[in-house]
Amino acid sequence: MQLRNLIQLTASVGAIGLLDRVVAVGLGIIFARWLGPEQFGTYAFVVTAIALLCIPAKLGIPELLTRDIAASRESAEPLALIRSIWKSFAIVGIASLVIVAVGQIILQYVPDTPISKLMKIGIWMVIPSAFFEVAAGIVRGLGRTIAFQIYGSVLLSGTTLIIGASVMLLLDAYTARIAIETRFASFTLLFMMCCVHLLLIIRHLPAVQAGRVMNTGEILTTGSRFMFNTVINMALMRVDLLLLGILATEKAVGLYRVAAEGGLLVAFGYTAVTTVLAPEYARIHTSGDRDQLQKTVRHATWLIILIGSLIAVPLIFGSHLIIELVFGSSYSSASLALSIIAAGYLISFLFGDPIYILNMTGHQDRVTVLVAISLVVSLVLSLILIPPLGGAGAAIGTSVALIFYRYLASRAVYKALGINCAVFGKVPTFSSKLDRPIL
Repeated sequence: MQLRNLIQLTASVGAIGLLDRVVAVGLGIIFARWLGPEQFGTYAFVVTAIALLCIPAKLGIPELLTRDIAASRESAEPLALIRSIWKSFAIVGIASLVIVAVGQIILQYVPDTPISKLMKIGIWMVIPSAFFEVAAGIVRGLGRTIAFQIYGSVLLSGTTLIIGASVMLLLDAYTARIAIETRFASFTLLFMMCCVHLLLIIRHLPAVQAGRVMNTGEILTTGSRFMFNTVINMALMRVDLLLLGILATEKAVGLYRVAAEGGLLVAFGYTAVTTVLAPEYARIHTSGDRDQLQKTVRHATWLIILIGSLIAVPLIFGSHLIIELVFGSSYSSASLALSIIAAGYLISFLFGDPIYILNMTGHQDRVTVLVAISLVVSLVLSLILIPPLGGAGAAIGTSVALIFYRYLASRAVYKALGINCAVFGKVPTFSSKLDRPIL
C-alpha cells in the first residue's frame, strides 16, 4: 500500500475512530455521572469480565477468518466463503452456549454481591457479542475496512448510549443493570445489521463452490491459537481493573475505568492504522514482497507515533484539569493514573505495530509466548503496587508490561521476518522479493 493511500485510508478510519472516542467518552461521562463511582465500577467490572468470557466463545475465529479471507485474495486456491462462514458460526454458537451454561452454574455458588448479581444477567451478552465479532471479522477480511471500523466502534458506542440514556430517562432509574441490559441490546441489534450487510456483500461476489473449505480441525487448531493470544492479551490489558475489583472496592474500579477510558484516546491512532493494515500485512506477506512489507511497516510506525503524541501530551500534563472538567470533581483522584497510562501508551508506540504483523504473517505462536511473559510482569507488579498505590499502582504495572510486550514483539518480528518495525534502528533492504522466502 502506497503512503498516500495509507494516509487517506487511515484518515478515514481515524476520523471514524475519533468520532467513536468522542461517543465512547460521552457514553462513559453520562454513565459515570448518572451511576456514580460505585455503580459505574460494578458496570465496568462486569463489562470487562464478559469481554474476557467472549474470547473463548469466539475461539479466535474472527481473526482467523480475517486473515484467511484476506490472504485468499492473493492465493491461487480460493476459499469457499459461504460454507466456511456457516461452519464458523455453528462452532461459535456451540461454544457460546457452553460458556453461558457453565457460567450460570458457577455463579449459583458465588456469594451474592452487586457484581455477582449483575454477572448472572450480563453473561448472556456472550452470545450476541461473539456472533457479532465473527460477522465483523468476515466484513474486515473482505476488505470493507471502514465498515468494520464503523460497526465495531461508532455504532456500538452510539447505540449503547442512545438506548441506555433513553431507557434510564424513561424509567427515571439509573442503575448498572440497565446499563448492562442496554449493552446486550446493542450487540444484538448490531449483529443483525452486520449480517444484512454481509449478505449484500456476498451476493455480489463470484460463487466459489469448488474452493477450499476450512475444516473443523483447522478452525479449532488455528483459531485456538488466536484465541489464546487474545485471552492473555485481553488479560494483559484488563488485569489491572480486575485486580482492583478484587483487592480494592467498586469505587476504585469506577475511578480507574475513567482513567483507562481516557488513556484509550491515545491508542485511537494505533487502532486506526492497524485496522487498515492488518489485512494488508497478510496480503503483502503472501505475495512475498518484503520491500513493500518493510515500507508499509515503517510508514505505520511513524503515523502511530505522530497521532499518539498529539493526544498523549495534553493527557499526560493536564489530566487533573481534563478529568475535573469532563467527569466532575468526584473523579479527580483518577488523574495520576490517567497520566501514567497515557505515557505508557506513547512509549510503547516507539516499537510500532509488531503484534498484528506477527498475527497476520503466521507467527501467532510467538505472540502467545510474549504476551504470557508480559502478563506475568503485569500481574506481579499489580499485586505489589495496587495495595499501597491503588489505581496509580495498577496504571504503573500495566504500562510497564505493555512497553515490555511491544519491545519483545518488535524483536520477534525482526528475527522472524527481517523487518524492523521500531522507530529506531536500521531499516533492512531486500534486493529481490524472491531471493529469500519469508518464513
